[in-house]
Amino acid sequence: MTSTFDLLEMICLLLPVAALSGWYLGKRSQRTGPSSKSAMLSTDYYVGLNFLLNEETDKAVDAFIRMLDVSPDSVETTLALGNFFRRRGEVDRAIRIHQSLMSKPNLTPKQRNHSLLELAQDYLRAGVYDRAESLLLELTNTVGNQLEISLRHLIDIYEREKDWEKAIHIAIRLQEVTKQSMSNEIAHYYCEIAEIAWSKGKIRTAFKYLKQGLSHNRNCVRASFIQGNFEKKLGKYKHALRSYKRIEFQDPAYLPEAIFLIMECYEQLGEHQALEEYLDYLLHHCPSISIVLAHAEKVKEKQGKEFAAQFLANYMHRHPSIRGLKHLIEFHLTRVMGEVRNELLMLKSLVEQLVEKKPIYRCGHCGFATKLLHWQCPSCRQWAAVKPIQGIEGE
Repeated sequence: MTSTFDLLEMICLLLPVAALSGWYLGKRSQRTGPSSKSAMLSTDYYVGLNFLLNEETDKAVDAFIRMLDVSPDSVETTLALGNFFRRRGEVDRAIRIHQSLMSKPNLTPKQRNHSLLELAQDYLRAGVYDRAESLLLELTNTVGNQLEISLRHLIDIYEREKDWEKAIHIAIRLQEVTKQSMSNEIAHYYCEIAEIAWSKGKIRTAFKYLKQGLSHNRNCVRASFIQGNFEKKLGKYKHALRSYKRIEFQDPAYLPEAIFLIMECYEQLGEHQALEEYLDYLLHHCPSISIVLAHAEKVKEKQGKEFAAQFLANYMHRHPSIRGLKHLIEFHLTRVMGEVRNELLMLKSLVEQLVEKKPIYRCGHCGFATKLLHWQCPSCRQWAAVKPIQGIEGE
């Protein structure tokens, strides 16, 4: 149904073209005599409004298209009318309007490109990506604002279709056109291709793609993380360790994701002293609750739960953490009995429920919160924007 607000918006949209066209045809009739086109314009305009008021939208669209065909200055309004329907989700009507405009033989190149772009966006909204792609590719041979918008839409299509090779090609083209870096996106596209290659057993090819990703963006945490995972699976723990440790300098916010993998590599190499030194270094240079808990586990192994609990409690006094509280309770549970133990168990259960309900990651671009790490935000679709939450409820 057409809401009152939508109806008023459409009427406001059409009033200027009716006024301008009436003025144009009136001036023309003064020179050439009475014109039937003026009457036709007026009739179609009021017939269209009548259909709209009666919520007969398809008939209204037909009437307005007839009216707009009469006016020589109707192209922009026709585009806006189609845009109006697309915004309302009535994509089939938007397509009809923009297709009718494309059939006009007297469009200027600029008007035709604008019409092509609007029609492509209609198909995008409808999910008809192949038709949208063909129109947008045609627009990549143009210059101006339509070129940039078309390239961005093409990237959106290729991301959705997971056609990463084409996404890289268009991203490089967009980078050249706008002079704005697309290195972050390109690096992630190479990561996607690397993971596909690995899944097919193409190990050398996978590493080659990761190297290409890092060549575009040396601070791509994902490339280091994947590289470390690949090397660890191959038993190359020293190489894996080098890849994981690179994350600290790329973006330390992601270091908690790799800390236990780093510990595993050190332990596989038998370098226990080096691990303790590294954890101590991280504790002073980029502390987080994950790193503190990893350190506490090593203290527990060497000195027992009492020292581990004291170590964790000292940190918690300065940096309160829900996750830290949960582990602190677990350390104390083995040291108490009776009613105190029962109370601690109840408190542990409450804290676990609280932790369970809280998201672990949040997108820094749109605020989307989740329990899973997404390299591309499912909401705003930005790359490398979802990171571990900081503060008392996070790291």
